[in-house]
Amino acid sequence: MTRERGDEQVAFAVVERVLGARVEPYDLGGRQNVVDGLLHYPDGREGVLEISSIGPQAEAAITAVLADRTKTRYTVDGLRSTWIVTVPRNFPPKDLKGIDALLLMCERHDVPSLDQLYGAALLGQISSAVTDAVDAGVSANVARSSTGRPPEVWVLVDGVGGLADGGERLLPGELAIHLESPTMQSKLTKLGKDGHNDRHLFLWVRMSAFSYAVTDNLYFGGPLPSEAPDLPGGLTQLWLAGGYSAGGVVRAIHGDRWVREHPYNNSPGTSGDS
Repeated sequence: MTRERGDEQVAFAVVERVLGARVEPYDLGGRQNVVDGLLHYPDGREGVLEISSIGPQAEAAITAVLADRTKTRYTVDGLRSTWIVTVPRNFPPKDLKGIDALLLMCERHDVPSLDQLYGAALLGQISSAVTDAVDAGVSANVARSSTGRPPEVWVLVDGVGGLADGGERLLPGELAIHLESPTMQSKLTKLGKDGHNDRHLFLWVRMSAFSYAVTDNLYFGGPLPSEAPDLPGGLTQLWLAGGYSAGGVVRAIHGDRWVREHPYNNSPGTSGDS
C-alpha cells in the first residue's frame, strides 16, 4: 500500500488519543505481510497494531450511519404514531432521508404499514417512492405498544433485534469464536511475527457480527464483562469499535479488565491506561 485506508486513519487516531502514543503507519511502500502500525510510547516502549473488522461486509455503510443513536431513534414533525422501520443490511444510507416522507404518507392514508400502500403506488395513485422502498426491502409498521413518549421513528437493520439483556455475559464467548477464524488467526500471527510484547488488534464491529444483546451493549454503552479478558495469541489489548456511537470504543486488556473509552469526545491521551 502507498497510504493507509480511511478506516485505518480513524483507528490510528482513536488509539493515539486513548493511549497517548504515536502510531506510525507501517503497511506502506510495498512492505509485505507486516502490521498496519507501530506504536511509539512517550517512555520509549514500542508495540504493534493491526486493524480489521468483523461482521458481513455489505453492512459496512449502513452500520456506520446507524451507530449514531440519533439516526436510529428520532422524532418527525407531524407524525402521530411511533413507527418501527426495518431496512436491509445493504441499504444505501443516502436513502434514509426519504423514509420520513413515506411514514407521513402512510398516516395521511390511515394505514399502519408501508406495504399497504404498495398497490396504490403500482396503480400510479400515489408516489412510486413507495414501491421503490418496498422493493428495496424496507418495511415500516406502527408500533403496537404505547410508551407514553412522543411519537418516534425507530430504524433497525433487518435481522438486528431481540433481547438486549445479558450482552456482557455473552461477549467473551462470541468474541472467542470470531478470533478462531482463519482471518483473525492470520492477524494474530502477523502481530507476533517480530517479537513485540505489546500487541493490539483493533476491530470495527458491524451490527450483526454479534448477537443483538452484545451489539446493543457495545454500540450504546451497556455493561461490560466483569471477568478479566483472556486474549489469545499473545494479544495485549483488543479494541472493539462500532463506529461513532454512544458506546464509544471498548478495550479488552489481557488479564486485567474491560474498559469503555470515549475518544471522540475527550482530549488526546486522557481516556485510559496503556
